[in-house]
Amino acid sequence: MPLFNFKRRSALTSLFGVWMSEDGELPPGYHRLLDAPEIGACVNRITGIVSICTLYLMQSGRNGDKRLKGTLSRFVDIDPWPNMATGQSWKSWIVSTLLTEGDGNAFVLPRRVAGRFTALEPMPGAMAIQDDALGYRVSWKGREYAPDEVLHFRLFADSSQPWKGRGYQISARRLADSLAQSDQLRASLGSPKYKPPMIVSVNSDSDFFDDDKREALRKRYLEDTARGKPWILPGDLIKVETVKPMSLNDLAVKDTLELDKKAVAAIFGVPAFLLGLGSFSQKEYNNFIHTVVEPICKAIETELTLKLLSSEDLYFAFNRRRLYSYDLESLIKIDCSLSDRGFINGDEVREDAMRDPVGLTEYKVLENYIPWDMSGSQSKLKGDAGDAETDDEQEP
Repeated sequence: MPLFNFKRRSALTSLFGVWMSEDGELPPGYHRLLDAPEIGACVNRITGIVSICTLYLMQSGRNGDKRLKGTLSRFVDIDPWPNMATGQSWKSWIVSTLLTEGDGNAFVLPRRVAGRFTALEPMPGAMAIQDDALGYRVSWKGREYAPDEVLHFRLFADSSQPWKGRGYQISARRLADSLAQSDQLRASLGSPKYKPPMIVSVNSDSDFFDDDKREALRKRYLEDTARGKPWILPGDLIKVETVKPMSLNDLAVKDTLELDKKAVAAIFGVPAFLLGLGSFSQKEYNNFIHTVVEPICKAIETELTLKLLSSEDLYFAFNRRRLYSYDLESLIKIDCSLSDRGFINGDEVREDAMRDPVGLTEYKVLENYIPWDMSGSQSKLKGDAGDAETDDEQEP
């Protein structure tokens, strides 16, 4: 792969780039989106689903596509960054970067030795810079790369810069500030400063209006170092009352927080029940997989296929069947109906039932469960001359 040398920039302009150039220390007043628990929960849900999904190396064929198992397939799915990250954590980094700090962009640098890939190294802090001659270039650690030298994963296409991805950062940033204010209010209401105050009233004809005598009264009757020990007060002298502050419900903090959570879920396309709001819905979850998770999978598949594979009949694909939500009973019913029609074999049904294969590799159809390639040999389909003669003899 050719190496292109570009003119380096004199200064970094991205706040994320400044952060990465300062040994990972955040600039004053800057907070990551992942620091907001609700946003972090959305990102973690999406990231967790994609990262555990197996990435297949597929080959197109006349009779359908088949999965290839070999060195390259294992390298990309299991050990893309040797001794540094597993396939799950590698995919997790890509997705979380797309959704948060990368703002729709994530870069990975392929390393090769003697023409073979040895590592797919994540590039935290890499930035895409517009270039009139080549469209854009990627800057990372003081060096610039051509687009075909790196894997550039994109979430959405930017309207003004189609080569650049676009994420959720702008929309989520405002909600993160609102969520932080709600958290601060809840924390402040729970602090000792806002604990219910206590009012102690005394008879109007007493002489406790003097400062020294009031202090003596407080020390004598109201101070006690032993927790849980009841106060003993003279009933005709002192009367104690408490004033309760407004609760979170009175201040509408709870309603505001739920609205903010729903807004976060809507921005990321995550079902609200994944953030603790409402109850689980299988249809809603599967729609979330179809509209949110699958486009991310497609972005990763396409870039890996385009940059890592030279053969036109090879491509990478996630095992999408594992993404959707099916209870075991429903899944087995689907498999049994497919098995009765000869579309899958017995070991494939056992696999979904989480049982070991036992050699049931024949494809059978419902009629007597014979092998599918013998289904056309049935006598009722071919006709039997002997049966016809017997029928003729019985006629009057």
